[in-house]
Formats: sequence, C-alpha cells, structure tokens
Amino acid sequence: MIECPSCGRKHRPGTLFCSECGVYLPTGGPLRTEPLPEEELPISRANPWLSEPVEVSAEVPPVPLVIRVLSTGREIQLPSTPEVHIGRTDAAHGIFPDLDLSPDGGLEEGVSRHHCKIHQRGSSYLVEDVGSANGTFLNGQRLTPYLPHVLKNGDKLQLGRLTLEVIIRE
Repeated sequence: MIECPSCGRKHRPGTLFCSECGVYLPTGGPLRTEPLPEEELPISRANPWLSEPVEVSAEVPPVPLVIRVLSTGREIQLPSTPEVHIGRTDAAHGIFPDLDLSPDGGLEEGVSRHHCKIHQRGSSYLVEDVGSANGTFLNGQRLTPYLPHVLKNGDKLQLGRLTLEVIIRE
C-alpha cells in the first residue's frame, strides 16, 4: 500500500493521486505547477502585443493539426473543434484538458493544468496562453496571456520547458 505523505490515507500501488487530499503520490508533491527559474526559459525581445491578422473563410474546410512532443516523439491529432485546451489532468480538482501532457512529463517540465488553448478559425489556427505559471512560447517568443497568435506549420511551442512542434497537414 502507498501512504499519502500529506494526509496519511492508504492507496493501492500505482495510484497517482490521493483521493482524500489530491496530492500527487509518486513525488508526494503539490499538484500546482512550480515556477521555473527565469534562466531556464527563453528570453523574448519581441513586441508582446503584436499578432498577425487572421482571415476566416467559411467555405474552407478545416485542415488537420497535429502536435508532436519533441522529448517523447508522441504525435497527437487535435480534434476538429473550435477550441482545444492544453495542460495537465488533475482528477482531484476536475480538470481534464483536451490534450493532457502529463504522460510527457508535463508536471516536471512546468506545464500548468490550464496552460494554453488552440483556436480553430476556418483553415487557420491560433494559440493563446491562458495565464500559465511558466508561460507559452511561440518560436522562442513569450506570448502575452490571453492574446492569440497565428500558428504555422513547423512552429515550435514551448510550455514551461516542454517543447512541441506544430504540424498542419494540408
């Protein structure tokens, strides 16, 4: 049996989260994303308020978007929905993002439970940081929270220290 280091409740081996207090059992640490040291994140010198205009055409069918996690090689085709939430699952608090990066080391790499979202607008995609603890970076440039930016094929997204590649299959 695994004993929760926070509340002492006993759990079966392999349990990830304490059902009593929500502590992440493998490390005994908190579920919140710890801020990373600034020197471990890219330095951004671009205008944080600059974003490209997006043309939306109702006649153009959506193009599939795939996210590749560079550290694990895992590829995930995003659902063709208007919005896809990206982050980490936290069952104790009812947080279930559309794209869960927990299996890719999301907690250790500084990915927030609610980190960013990708919007689909016709055949275009936009990424938006939703106030994450360690920021979202697009090709090395830190995004201003809640300001969407256009995604292009081959773009690199960095969530905390976890790097993703954007693949738009046309």
